[in-house]
Amino acid sequence: MTLRPRESPLRTFRQLWQRAPLWRLTGLLAGLLTLLCLLFPWRPPVAAPATATAQATYAPHPSPAVVPPSASAHATPPALSAAVTPAPVNQAPVQTAKLSLATPDNHGPTVDGLDGAIAGRRISGSLRVDGFDVPLPPGDWLQLSSGHFKQPTAAGELLTLGRVKDRRLVGYIRITAGRSVANPPAGFPGTPGCDRQNQNTNILVNEGQEPFGHQACWVMDHYFLVPLQAWADRSNKLPALERAAAGDLAAKGVSYPQEMISLRLTRAETWGLLEVRYVFSPEEDHITSNNVATYADSDWQPGMIDRYPEKVAYIAKLKRWGDDFWPRFKSAFSAGRQTPSL
Repeated sequence: MTLRPRESPLRTFRQLWQRAPLWRLTGLLAGLLTLLCLLFPWRPPVAAPATATAQATYAPHPSPAVVPPSASAHATPPALSAAVTPAPVNQAPVQTAKLSLATPDNHGPTVDGLDGAIAGRRISGSLRVDGFDVPLPPGDWLQLSSGHFKQPTAAGELLTLGRVKDRRLVGYIRITAGRSVANPPAGFPGTPGCDRQNQNTNILVNEGQEPFGHQACWVMDHYFLVPLQAWADRSNKLPALERAAAGDLAAKGVSYPQEMISLRLTRAETWGLLEVRYVFSPEEDHITSNNVATYADSDWQPGMIDRYPEKVAYIAKLKRWGDDFWPRFKSAFSAGRQTPSL
């Protein structure tokens, strides 16, 4: 009995490959197709975008939209809009909204030429400062700067106000109001200029000058404003209150003349002090001055003013105002003793 070798799958494949050409061709095609499928896999076809069809160029004019009263009453004002929408076809383009500092009520221009959002509160009549109801000349006054002072025997408030017309400073007020904090009250030093009339003083009215005691006087001189124009220069030795006031005027866009006329009214007792400088602009009376470099060269110096009759008349006018206002000022100081600051 003859034993046949065991058939293996590989041997069987070789025999079929050699004896069956049709089977061999089928195997080659199957392998080739399998390779093509691996190299180029089938993907579902993507739909082509629809071709835009031609449209007529005519578009009817849209009818104006009707806004109900309830909607228009709450609509955002155009000047405050934060964004705009594109304009429809065949309509004029919508203009970009403009933002401004205009107040919502928009009552129109004011006498001072300043918008309320810039000017701030306008004060008239009188103003309470450290318990004193300080009387103010007629008109609307704007607060420019403020501060406090504290000494070993006294403390109080400092304040400046300005009256503006057409963005031009026509009035200025500087207030010092203080009270003794010592027990017993120690009073206040003598006010410079009240002891005697110096060469720069046009008017002096002195009813009492006792340092650290009874003081009651007022003086008139001219107030040179040119140094305020360099308020931002730290080498310019300005008092902090005046520097802040000049910066506020600059921020508001307010200009001021070269010089103005000042009446400084002072009342003091051992318990308190009220000193207010009321400053007026001769420009309101259409009075001008020569441009000068320093305070001492001013037309308003006592040795120079006699050359200008209109300036002499203006000083006389303010002297009458001071005489009329002085009793009112003294009453405000006396009433302040009954109303101490909190």
